[in-house]
Amino acid sequence: MIRELLELDDLLFLWINREWSTPALDGIMSFATVAGNSVVLIFFGLLVAAMWGGAKNRRMTIMFLLTMAIGGAALLSIKQTIPRDRPCKRFEEKIFKGQVTVHTPYNRLYHRSFPSGHTQSAFSAAGFFALYFRRRQVLLYFAASTIAISRVYLGAHFVSDIVVGAALGWFAAWLVWRLDPLSPGRAAT
Repeated sequence: MIRELLELDDLLFLWINREWSTPALDGIMSFATVAGNSVVLIFFGLLVAAMWGGAKNRRMTIMFLLTMAIGGAALLSIKQTIPRDRPCKRFEEKIFKGQVTVHTPYNRLYHRSFPSGHTQSAFSAAGFFALYFRRRQVLLYFAASTIAISRVYLGAHFVSDIVVGAALGWFAAWLVWRLDPLSPGRAAT
């Protein structure tokens, strides 16, 4: 069962990474990856929390930072526990023999693939703003999903890496929202 899932992960990676590859998407996906950097997301998240948090902007800022910290801590603990190689390392022998090509427009990464940190950060931020502000949820999750797919497209992660990263990020946002006694809409759940 595990072997079959890993084979499916390889196939999905190669399909997205190679079959979707175009010069136009290289630029879009590179931009998405930069936007998914945790430092970039924290900067813009703090800006949004301060601007649209209204009278509660201090609390919103703290809740946002807490969400990002919980997601990041969970991610790092898993990355240190499960040292999965990245696609370039996984396919290294086949790449050398010319049996497989991995589309990596920029730098090649080899270690600590699982889970995706960019994806975790993107879904922590998207989940936070979707739960606290309840507006533009589709746009938030679309942006987070684009960041996640960019990591596979650029050859940095497998699909399972981004799935687990998304789940971690969303769970961190949900946990903070659920434990915050002043979170909007919480009484309804």
